Amino acid sequence: MKQSTLSKLLAFSLFFMAMWFFGNLYEEIVLTPNQLVNTYEKLQHWHQFFTVSNPIFFYVPFTLLAPVVLCVLYFKISDPAMKNLLKWASIFSVVGTLVSVAIITQINVKIFFGDIDKYRDQLYDLTVIWLIGNAIRICFVGVSLYYTLRAYVLCQVKKS
Repeated sequence: MKQSTLSKLLAFSLFFMAMWFFGNLYEEIVLTPNQLVNTYEKLQHWHQFFTVSNPIFFYVPFTLLAPVVLCVLYFKISDPAMKNLLKWASIFSVVGTLVSVAIITQINVKIFFGDIDKYRDQLYDLTVIWLIGNAIRICFVGVSLYYTLRAYVLCQVKKS
């Protein structure tokens, strides 16, 4: 693989892994803790607020493509140092993706996109579980971001 192609693909992955990491970090620190008080009412407002846009548009499809690109690069690269960095970036990004799938399918569809009246008695507990699951996801995505950044830096050093 050409160094310039590798550099561009790593930059793509780095940008969208950072977007994913900082987006979820923002949700963890700023948005979701507000749901711990008057959870039902807060989620009603959340549902009313998002009428034109949707947070899904922030995360899909590019944050999902970044782990795919990292995995493909891992199999395409022969340099041992780069391959090792991409291995860890890929593993942690795939685990982060799996945690995301669990959060989205088990929690988000209920509290953010579903009928909150149906889950009214569970909303607080689901929010706490979401915060814990998201913190775990942030850790995996953050470690992947770290290895992706190291791979990108290594690529830039080899370019010069």
